[in-house]
Amino acid sequence: SSGSTQSTGRYSFDGKYIAFGCSNGDIKIYFTQTYNHVYTLTPEDGKKLPVTCIRFRQNEGKELYVLTATYSSGCVRLWYVTSKQLGKEIKEDVELFCCDFNHNFSKLATGGDDYKIRIYDVERMSCLNLLSKGESFERMDGHASRVFAVKYHPDNEHVLLSCGWDNTIQIWDDREGHAIRRIFGAHVCGDSLDMDPVYYHVLTGSWRRDNSLQVWDFDSGRLIKNVPLQSQNSTEKTVCHLYCAKWAGTDFIACGGSDNNAMRIIEKSSIQTIGTLDGLNRGCYTLDYIEINGVPHVTCASGSNIFFYVTECFKVFDLLGSNY
Repeated sequence: SSGSTQSTGRYSFDGKYIAFGCSNGDIKIYFTQTYNHVYTLTPEDGKKLPVTCIRFRQNEGKELYVLTATYSSGCVRLWYVTSKQLGKEIKEDVELFCCDFNHNFSKLATGGDDYKIRIYDVERMSCLNLLSKGESFERMDGHASRVFAVKYHPDNEHVLLSCGWDNTIQIWDDREGHAIRRIFGAHVCGDSLDMDPVYYHVLTGSWRRDNSLQVWDFDSGRLIKNVPLQSQNSTEKTVCHLYCAKWAGTDFIACGGSDNNAMRIIEKSSIQTIGTLDGLNRGCYTLDYIEINGVPHVTCASGSNIFFYVTECFKVFDLLGSNY
């Protein structure tokens, strides 16, 4: 247990560390080989407002581990992890919920409660562009409500996706001012937008009772599959309002949410649930996945509890991990 609610979590690029953003504004760093808490990143302004999203980037300088975090206060902060030093900081007059780097880490996108996407130059931490809906009422070329997830295309440095409360996935070219197209159908309330780097399939987790987990074709915008949420070794459907969803490699899906307060691992081809963590005291609000030396690692958080799992193969995934 970390002692405070975990609102967001992310592995470093090599899996050596995992960072969890807390509701009190702290970021806690854990060493994944021992699961020990090793660093805490605390803003000096004394404001205890939640961390809403974390993304690591690989740095070529002396400080290898660098992360960027967004806060509900409107701050975007760049942290040097092992020295616990705050690098650059931006303050926007907006409540921020999400961020993501493009594939070469040259740009950062953020989204929040003003329905807009901001694009930053990472080195200068200066705003390059502001993406928003146009003035026409006949075209929905941007968001009409809060933005809770942004995701850059895995290969195209200019293309990104975003979604939130307005039931759309907006697709942007970050050099343009408005969305270039859209996909209707996802109602997202957390970090539950992902794209796999092989087939470019888009994964969304919606906060709703039915059809909450969906896979979309990026090129056509076509719905490929509604993925049922089931208990392990059962075909009976369960209800889970999703807050987080992520591709676990190209063959599996990890997702978590509230209602029955659970995290699941689902095989993509058979759409069968092969692992569950049920009956949590609170909803599962964040999760992440990484392979370290070919071994899958999954982590999720529920309230102040963090769960770590390591398994040789998801085919024999047995959710009996330790609670730290």
